[in-house]
Amino acid sequence: MSERKAFIEARLSACLPPPGARPERLTDAMRYAVMPGGKRLRAILCLAAAEAAGGRAEDAAHAACAVELLHAYTLVHDDLPCMDDDVLRRGLPTVHVKYGEAVAVLAGDALLTLAFEVLARTHEARPGMIARLVSELAVAAGAAGVIGGQVEDIASAAAPTRAAIDYVFQHKTADLFRAAVRLGAIAVQASDETLENLSLFANGLGLAFQVTDDILDASESKSGEKPELSCLDVMSEAEARAWARQLTCAARAAIADLPGDASPLATIADRLLSRVE
Repeated sequence: MSERKAFIEARLSACLPPPGARPERLTDAMRYAVMPGGKRLRAILCLAAAEAAGGRAEDAAHAACAVELLHAYTLVHDDLPCMDDDVLRRGLPTVHVKYGEAVAVLAGDALLTLAFEVLARTHEARPGMIARLVSELAVAAGAAGVIGGQVEDIASAAAPTRAAIDYVFQHKTADLFRAAVRLGAIAVQASDETLENLSLFANGLGLAFQVTDDILDASESKSGEKPELSCLDVMSEAEARAWARQLTCAARAAIADLPGDASPLATIADRLLSRVE
């Protein structure tokens, strides 16, 4: 994980506008939102999927960076006062707190746009590959994916239901996990069967990730905070833990027979679940 994280961060730094590039405030805000970042989980999954499909991680490098840039944009916008209204991200002031709301909105827009620019630089090993990659990420990010999930998240926070939880978890979180893994596999020309198995893995992993995040967030929540949608609104913590275990088990089963080394994917799934075990 640390080796892959270093690889991704070096690539991300090179993708972003260089320090001091005009408009400097926008450049600063974009780099602040991305560098340094979190675990780089989605990007690492993209690289690991390429290898599990029997290809080289390097061939999925542009796809991995694109996913991470898009993820950064979602965090910048989610933190805005009109959304989750968060003032801290990874222990630091959020982008809108540090640079102002207008610059934060534009920095998020710029990161989203840059994600597709970087993705389009992928080596096109066969005709139509880049179009397919772009389509995969666009669908996952758009109204039927992350953005739709965020809208339902906002609408359902005050009166959560299990149906709302399922929809939001699928589209706000799992869709981007699935896209990350599929992009890695497509970049190395994976077979349809391999792509389907990796998709099942990523979908289960993304859902399990959100469930475990909710469990961890509940232990750290403070009174007076703006309410956010959580699976614990509609189930007990024991039920949530059981759900996470079930999802993780199904995810691991989906990658039992792949042409490449799937052990990094399995290890990631186990580590994410261990956060609440």
